[in-house]
This record gives sequence, C-alpha cells and structure tokens, in this order.
Amino acid sequence: MRLLSVFYQRDFLPSKDADHWLNWLQQENNVAWARESFSIFGRRVTAPRRLAWFGDAGLNYRYTGTDHMAEGWPTALSALRDRVQAVAAQEFNFLLLNRYANGQQYMGWHRDDEAGCAGNIASLSLGAPRRFRYESEINGKSEQIDLEHGSLLLFDGRRRHCLAKTVRPVEERINLTFRLLKL
Repeated sequence: MRLLSVFYQRDFLPSKDADHWLNWLQQENNVAWARESFSIFGRRVTAPRRLAWFGDAGLNYRYTGTDHMAEGWPTALSALRDRVQAVAAQEFNFLLLNRYANGQQYMGWHRDDEAGCAGNIASLSLGAPRRFRYESEINGKSEQIDLEHGSLLLFDGRRRHCLAKTVRPVEERINLTFRLLKL
C-alpha cells in the first residue's frame, strides 16, 4: 500500500449529501458523542472537542492511554465508508469522529503513529470550513488546506498535522477520520 503525501477532493460529497450526513451525525440517537480526558505531562486534560467512534466489532484503537473499543458499524456509516474506500483505494476498519462546536475547539499538533496504524487516513469534513495544517515533506514547514463542507482529504497520518483554533466566528464542524488498524 502506497502512503500518500496529501490528496484533497473538494467536492467528494455533493452539498445535499453533505447536509444529510451533518444532520444525521448531529442526532444524539445516531451517535454517542462524548467528552474525553487524558493525561499529558502528568496532568489530566479534557479534549477541546467531543468525539465518537465506530469500527469492526472488537477492534480497539488506543491512543493517549485511552481505549476506544468498537462495537460494529451502523448500516448507514458502512455505506459511507464504502464510498470513501472507493476513492482512497484502501480498506478502513475504524472511524474516529471529532465534533468541533466552534473555532475555539481544536486538535493540536500531533502524529497518528500509534502501534497498529497502517495506510492513509481519509478525513471527511462536514459543516463549517476549517484550516488544516500539516508539515511539508520537503522542508518541514507548515502548509495548509481549508477543508470545506463535503470535502475528502487523504494523507499519511504519521505526518505532523493539526486543526488550529481560530478567533473568526466559526459554526460547528464534524470530521470523520477513517483509519486502517492492524492489531
């Protein structure tokens, strides 16, 4: 499997489909959104966003010392995963969702390089546009893409990346990150 640098498809989902998925994911009876806390540099920190996850039953994605045990895929999300896999030319067995209520909620600089992570990450953006930053392979400098409603980003998660805070007024955004775990 070839790892990509960065591939961005602005119009992966037509606007009507993107609106449908955003609405579906906002319904509490479809997704069990949670606040998560983890230990960093010896202190307990609450993640500056809400999250949820799905995946092949029994699969566990562990990061920041926290287990994320999957119980299976809702039928609707399985169909969406199939669409993403077709473009990515890769299988995915886990989905981590991040829900950002506004521009003050974020994901700091990090790498998705935990044991068992394989292949590329497919990141589907729904809702308000947000700026995604990543380090260039060539010179290590920060590059950026404004992720739009219904867009799909494929990238090697081992590359440092973030979704920074912004002072601009920004409405809600939900990000679906499809992953391949080999554990």
